[in-house]
Amino acid sequence: MSQWKEVKRDEEEKEKTKFWEPEVIGETLQGTYIDLEENVGQFKSNLYTIRTSEGEVKVWGSTVLDGLMEKVDMGLEVRITFNGKQPSKSGKNPWKDFKLEYREK
Repeated sequence: MSQWKEVKRDEEEKEKTKFWEPEVIGETLQGTYIDLEENVGQFKSNLYTIRTSEGEVKVWGSTVLDGLMEKVDMGLEVRITFNGKQPSKSGKNPWKDFKLEYREK
């Protein structure tokens, strides 16, 4: 019978995906808008990728953020600022408010 051989994992662990999930009003994410994935996950949301000085960061879309991001071309430098949570009209889940700025090349 042959010997058992161990299968070793790669020494370089794959970089984990970083997500931006702001909690504090005024928190910002700045970098180059490089990708948009549509209909992702169970809620069929948009997923934006921003290349920052520290690597790529993904941001889940929302009604507010999607409306802002559709007005900005991919490849531009963007700055997304979290403006806090606002009460919904139905009184249920509050929604996240954002400000979006961009800089042309």
